[in-house]
Amino acid sequence: MDIRLLKTFCVVAKLENITQAAELLKFTQPTVSAQIRTLEEHFGVQLFERIGKKLYITEAGKYLIDPSEKILEIYGETVTNMNCFSEVQYTRIGISSNYINSLLSPALLQLQTSGNAGKINVEICLHSSSVLNGLNNNQYDIGIVHDFISEKYLNTVRIHSEELVWVGHKKLMKDKECPQIDEYPVINFRQGCTFRILCDELLQKRGLNSTFEYSDFDSVKNAMREGLGIALLPRSVVENLNKEINTFHIFNELSQLEITLFAITRKDKNLSTTVHTLVKRLQEN
Repeated sequence: MDIRLLKTFCVVAKLENITQAAELLKFTQPTVSAQIRTLEEHFGVQLFERIGKKLYITEAGKYLIDPSEKILEIYGETVTNMNCFSEVQYTRIGISSNYINSLLSPALLQLQTSGNAGKINVEICLHSSSVLNGLNNNQYDIGIVHDFISEKYLNTVRIHSEELVWVGHKKLMKDKECPQIDEYPVINFRQGCTFRILCDELLQKRGLNSTFEYSDFDSVKNAMREGLGIALLPRSVVENLNKEINTFHIFNELSQLEITLFAITRKDKNLSTTVHTLVKRLQEN
């Protein structure tokens, strides 16, 4: 049934005059009469009764007023909300670590500046497998992870690599000229995390163990900032911290390890221009 028939009915019921309703709706009088007949045929009841030149609404017509107004109200709200989806492009991003925000935020700023960002939702997951699950369940349009995921149905693109360095707060060093990593407590990541696996490889070579363990990247970074111990972090993160205040010491001992980030999308999903542009920006930064 055409929703406009209910609107015409409500106007006629309110004015009790087809001519006046036609003028208000900018229809011809025959058009309004035809719409009322169509509605009556649809429900199989008479909605109005004409006696002489006067139009009277029937009991069935009186009943129809309230549900018709409710339907029109719901329809109006629905149209408004649906227009929001068409006007604003919505992109959902799943990331596997807080660390990725340091790379993602500049790329999103570039998109915003160029007017191509639309509406962005970023969700931080516990690990790369959670991002993959969200991608498979259509919870995300794109995932950014720190583990290489090879699946036939995925496009996996390398977007960034950087060196991992040992770092600690200078107050922990106590003015030592050449501090060594085996002299300090180690702050590590949760079991199963890529950062944890890389860190454990180095610790095992030195016969060292973790002293503190945290479940997320920001907690490890903040514990290091408080001087609880040293941590293995991406060089860019440490350099950004030292831009704020030069109080962190990067150890001379190189880890010879890198952390690599990947963008993952489904091959069978139609991706927006925003997603394609975002991948390019991430590779450039």
